[in-house]
Amino acid sequence: MRIRTWPLSALALGALLVLVVVSVLEASRRAQEIYTQLNGSTARYQEVESNLRRLRSDVNLSGIWVRDYLLDTEQERASSYRERLAEFKRGNGLAFRDLEALLRTSTDHALRLDSLRNKLADYWQVLDPLFDWTPAEKANLSFAFLRSEVIPRREAVLDITQEIETLNRTTLDEQRTEVANQQQALRSALYRLLWSTLALGVVVATTAVFRLRRLEQES
Repeated sequence: MRIRTWPLSALALGALLVLVVVSVLEASRRAQEIYTQLNGSTARYQEVESNLRRLRSDVNLSGIWVRDYLLDTEQERASSYRERLAEFKRGNGLAFRDLEALLRTSTDHALRLDSLRNKLADYWQVLDPLFDWTPAEKANLSFAFLRSEVIPRREAVLDITQEIETLNRTTLDEQRTEVANQQQALRSALYRLLWSTLALGVVVATTAVFRLRRLEQES
């Protein structure tokens, strides 16, 4: 009984085509996942940096406004200073809320966020009594108050934001390393697939050539 070669060749060619299509689709899917992960990590890093800059800016500017208020002898302008500091405080609250939403998933970040919340609360709390001071108290106590109360608390807040920024940068580097490893794994998988496809192609081509040669000899 003569064995027909063409069904086997057709089956092998079909399998080769299916293998190529499936491999291309899988490579595309994994490449999209890697791109999405990298894009998400970068966007998250930028959002954290933006909120940290906003938080630091509000704290620094509030310190300047407190200094100006303590040096200002016009008591009737106290309300404008109070309103401006309230705006800085609200901005701090919004920036911290956004930071919590972005960073609360990490234990290390969570610990620093708790510390930052406490130091921010301490910083703003120490400013509350200022607007009840008399002009004489402002003149006598302002320098010592700035040096012993405002500046240390402001520096404590800025130190924590710097720690969060450093940790955020470290997290981004770790995620980029993970993405690079995934890219390397994808590249290795594609190479394995390439060699498998070539091997199957060689088998199909060799079988077809051998069969055609047999047919020529028989004819």
